[in-house]
Amino acid sequence: MLKKVSYSVLAASMLTTISGINLSYADENSKNTDDNKNEKGTMGYGYQQYMKKHPEKAENKTQNRSTFSTKSRAATTNNGERVLDISEWQGNLTDAQVKQLKKKYDFIIIRGQYGSEYVDKCLQHNSELLDKNNMKFGVYSYSMYENADDARYEAKMLYNRAPKAEFYVNDYEQQTVTSGDANTATIAWANQMKKLAGDKKVLFYSYENFMVNNVANAVSSYDGYWLASYQAQEPTREKVLWQYTDSFYSPELNQNVDANYVDSNVNTNWFTS
Repeated sequence: MLKKVSYSVLAASMLTTISGINLSYADENSKNTDDNKNEKGTMGYGYQQYMKKHPEKAENKTQNRSTFSTKSRAATTNNGERVLDISEWQGNLTDAQVKQLKKKYDFIIIRGQYGSEYVDKCLQHNSELLDKNNMKFGVYSYSMYENADDARYEAKMLYNRAPKAEFYVNDYEQQTVTSGDANTATIAWANQMKKLAGDKKVLFYSYENFMVNNVANAVSSYDGYWLASYQAQEPTREKVLWQYTDSFYSPELNQNVDANYVDSNVNTNWFTS
């Protein structure tokens, strides 16, 4: 069951030439670049592609409607708590970095896979190091499922690869379903993960336009919605996390990373309890 990830595998294994210097993905731990900031198969890639095609949406606020009810919450970012998410493009974490991250953050979110077959090159190292330092982490899958059975298989593979994660995220932001419909497949992902993960939280990540037009009926099957929206004003769409930028400078990691705010209707303990 090979997914459409051959270009990602090649990108991870090839050397990237920057100003005449050859760097592998692991060498880029100290600095993010424009070339790798939005690599295929990493969180926010589908959203970035959408924004490139629709630049007029850049300054728009998200629709003033609730995902789960008719009531929307408005919250200020000052009440939120920042959370970072990373992938292999930030490189392997070090023991010193994890210790610094633990001082400032309650948990971090790492990528587990791209589709079902491509495993993030840093997953094993980073998950083991985080566990060793007793720092909690969530894990996400950049989903590429083509039908409901495929979605269940992707969920199963993510759980098997990261059984110690505190919560699991279906990052579905590009339409890949070719058999059946996206709502059914996305619900199947959630149901399968909940069977495996027990009481752990299961979240859905995407940008609003994609969610509304493709899987609006599936989001309520998840414990919470993680919204991607790179804007200064906090969106009023009901959510548990808001990914507000892909270029937050993390002094602990010495590079730019994705950053998120926890919504005011939950706290960081909600994600890990």
